Amino acid sequence: MASDIKNPIAATMQRSHSLDGSPVRTRVATERTQSSEGIELRSIKSYATEFEEPEVADALSETYALYSQQDEKDSVYTGSPNSRLPPKNAVRHSSNSSQLNLVYSDTNTYSFDRYIPRSVLNTLGPFLLTAFYFFIVFVYHTRPSVNDVVPYFPVDARTVFYAWLILSVFVLDWAKSGLAGFEASALMKPSLAPKTALQLMWHADRAWGSLSGWWNALSALFQDLRCKLSKREHHTPRGPAILWWYLAFSSFILYLAIPLAGLTMDRKDSLLVGPRKILVLGPNQTSFDTLPPNRVAEAANSRWRQGNPTAPEGDTILYAPQGTKNVSRHYFNDAVEDIYAADLSQNPITTSPLSFFSGPQVSERAHGKAWGLLTDLTCFVTHPYHGLEMINITAIDKWTLRNLLNTSSSSYEDAFRGNETYEIAQGLAGLYPGLFYEGQSSFGVNYKYLIATDGVIDGTATDYTNSSFLPLPGSLELVMWQAYKAPHSADAIFSNMSSHSSVVSSVWPYDNTTYLGYAIQCSVNTTVGFADLDAATRAYSNFVPEAAVPAHEIVSLPELLNEYPGMLGIHSIVYAAFTTAVLKYTGAPICLAGESATCNPWYGANVATKGEPQLVGNTDFPEAKNLQYPTLSPERMKLAMYKLFGEAAIAMMASGPGTWTGELQGLDKANDIIPGVVPWQFVVALLSLWTIITVVPNYWTFWDRRFAAMLDGFEMFRLGAEWRPAVWKLEKREFVECDALLDVPGMVGDMEPRSGRGFVGLSSVVARASSRKYVFDREIVANSGG
Repeated sequence: MASDIKNPIAATMQRSHSLDGSPVRTRVATERTQSSEGIELRSIKSYATEFEEPEVADALSETYALYSQQDEKDSVYTGSPNSRLPPKNAVRHSSNSSQLNLVYSDTNTYSFDRYIPRSVLNTLGPFLLTAFYFFIVFVYHTRPSVNDVVPYFPVDARTVFYAWLILSVFVLDWAKSGLAGFEASALMKPSLAPKTALQLMWHADRAWGSLSGWWNALSALFQDLRCKLSKREHHTPRGPAILWWYLAFSSFILYLAIPLAGLTMDRKDSLLVGPRKILVLGPNQTSFDTLPPNRVAEAANSRWRQGNPTAPEGDTILYAPQGTKNVSRHYFNDAVEDIYAADLSQNPITTSPLSFFSGPQVSERAHGKAWGLLTDLTCFVTHPYHGLEMINITAIDKWTLRNLLNTSSSSYEDAFRGNETYEIAQGLAGLYPGLFYEGQSSFGVNYKYLIATDGVIDGTATDYTNSSFLPLPGSLELVMWQAYKAPHSADAIFSNMSSHSSVVSSVWPYDNTTYLGYAIQCSVNTTVGFADLDAATRAYSNFVPEAAVPAHEIVSLPELLNEYPGMLGIHSIVYAAFTTAVLKYTGAPICLAGESATCNPWYGANVATKGEPQLVGNTDFPEAKNLQYPTLSPERMKLAMYKLFGEAAIAMMASGPGTWTGELQGLDKANDIIPGVVPWQFVVALLSLWTIITVVPNYWTFWDRRFAAMLDGFEMFRLGAEWRPAVWKLEKREFVECDALLDVPGMVGDMEPRSGRGFVGLSSVVARASSRKYVFDREIVANSGG
């Protein structure tokens, strides 16, 4: 009888079997309802009314009577003698005779595991992911391509770009899996675990890592806050516990960082310096001096009057000094245009001379060491009467050229005086560095000019073959006169030019016309040698002067030639390009007054500086129109001279005797990662924050043993199986509305703490992880007596 009382339901069921010798339908042999305060058995007496068989009802009634009279010491319950509440966390299963033979065995017990691979994943994973993005930032973003040329990358940018793209597809799920391992450990710690099963239910399906879970949690939090502010009584918070919010925050940071990281980068086709040697079209140290200077001057003049940007053709460029910022392909042209803009704003640039390196013409973009021409150039507007050094002028027809001739013959000197013998000087323009050009009326403007240079123009002269003379200094001075005569009308530029501080007026005595004049003075230093050319920055560095090989050492020259080779200084080339004089030759300039309206330097300077012709009324015939180009202001003439020097430097290195290969390397196709629409600094901050808040807590639980790898559906099934009666009390379909869950513990603990073997379930008692065995079947603990 005692055994029957100890297990009254089992005893009743045994008796119910024996009434007619066959099994009887029962539904509630061992039903229990648990709460946070203990275990409550349904009243056995209430079951007796649920069966139609009189024998079963009688048996249950008798069992209830025996149970209610049982002494507290022998009862399966604790508390008051008539209480139906068992001690906290104690659940007793049926002691059916069919289970009395169950005993402990190794196959029936288990110990908690550490799950090291998952802990390593959650600890090292964030470091590796963040380190990968840092690699992209510091190797690719902070080392951008310069003019489409990328630096050396240890890994091809396209591979890295698509690797991140693929990783971003899987990393969110991986991160949730890693956090789930920490979650399982935290659920066993009283300081972190939810207090109630209602809070535990928020962890189902890893809702902390989904948009819907965040929305629902925020809605519950808002509802709790509203009730708290309204001071509503007896309101129990229904939102998740602090552990859930931590997991949600960690997930949210990563969910925000990964998509934004993809927006911080984009792939671009670029170039990379390769080992391939390229084909060089221009001259080198050996062939440079064999070029006829007149050929170079004609090429410079032709390019100058086309009105294009002052830049070499194709992929050849003029290189800026190392350290120059934002060098474009049209570096020289951009620089002189900036000088022109500053002059117009009456805030002229007074910095050091404009420096540039003209390398040989190449077939493609080049990188490496090359021999070429280095130029330092300065031009400025000055007063013609007291700002010049080589020209001494007091009026349009009164001038002399000083210290230019290496002769004491007065006949030559007289030829350069401003008098009626200036026609004689035109015939000597190719031999002696000075010319007064009476000019003509060109597109409505009457012009005259006086030009001089300090270069020595001799039949056998060569300026870049003697290293003792390098760098080669040079000067060029120009006085430009302009006037208007009927039927042409002066434009606004001419009308305002008289107020310029460097402009003077003078009357040409032969037609009594008043001209306005100004002077342009250019100083230039040139030398030749080797420099390192950077295809990315378009800059030169490490220049080492080295003279050209003289032409007579390359070819055998006869005593008499119509034109001798030997490259002259750039100032002499500009002089010839401007005047069309034939260097080293006795004869008049190619472009003479009256022969062509477009070959003259006034027209060339106008076109070079983007002068636009206009139709202007004819003063003699009002119904007629004249085509006029604008007056050349001092600032535009200065710009034109800068451009002509640039064209001369290009022409000197633009053509050679043939193609050759040197030390210049070409550029090969490459890939680059460029910044996207989102700043990478923001993503770096997000990933750094995510790494810290994810890794640091995980170190706390890294070596902890836990009940499972993670809280999945199977574990939720195991934990909830011991609380079926609580489930029967649920009255709503949403767990946040079920008060019965508030009475169930939310921590994963030991439901049999006083037994030799533990049983994992929802309990407020901490489950010891070390040196303790746990069973899957709680009946083993119940029937073993602890």
